[in-house]
Amino acid sequence: MITFSLGSLVPWTLRNVRTLHKFQPLAPRYATEQDEAVPMGFNRWVKTWMADFVSVQEIYWQVPGTAIDPGKLPERAFDSPEQRQRTLELIANYNEDQEVTPELDAQFAELARERIRAAPLRYYIWLPALRIADMWLRPRTELLPADPRWWEFNDDPIWSIVSVGFGLIGFLYAGTAVAGVLRRQTMPWAGLLLFVLARTLFLGTLENPESRYTLECYPIVMLLSARWLASLKRFWPIPDAIVDLRKTGGSSSLRRTSP
Repeated sequence: MITFSLGSLVPWTLRNVRTLHKFQPLAPRYATEQDEAVPMGFNRWVKTWMADFVSVQEIYWQVPGTAIDPGKLPERAFDSPEQRQRTLELIANYNEDQEVTPELDAQFAELARERIRAAPLRYYIWLPALRIADMWLRPRTELLPADPRWWEFNDDPIWSIVSVGFGLIGFLYAGTAVAGVLRRQTMPWAGLLLFVLARTLFLGTLENPESRYTLECYPIVMLLSARWLASLKRFWPIPDAIVDLRKTGGSSSLRRTSP
């Protein structure tokens, strides 16, 4: 099975060896062109405070080419007044040309190193956990006209209701899937659960939490949800008509059940 899965990467790998002259079986991490520079220092700084999709939309996606509004930065992006001042200066320098030069990228990298050194648990545990929760539970407002800051409820009431509704659906899927996992006889599901767990942990390493990254897991989530919902059948009364069908194998006509 593994050989079959990896075999599909062979044509792509050979293509990259021939055209790019390097071994690259997968697409680049940041989906960049061959000679396109990646602002790794800026990305690592973002990863020291990024926890939700709204910051991806308002900050991360703006670079390069669009000015950053420093007022959109959350308080967790600063550890001290002095660090706030340095951060605002770096953003002001970026906004001048709206490009992350190598010198500016190095300064963002140094700022990131300081923040990681000051709070390693925040960087390696708490923020990844928050990003994972945001990817799994956040309403998919990026596909709607709704305000991405849906929790502030300053949008049209209809779209606020829609956002909350989609959020509740996400909680329903996640909750019923977990309930399905906790049921007995979960061994046949071990491979599927391992895939969901491995992908979830991988998503926590990304600096940009986007709900679309969890879509590959939803067929498994829906199966687990259905498994738990099916276990509730003992609480559902079965009409006499269905009982008769089961006894006759569906050959006889349904009789009217008494009210």
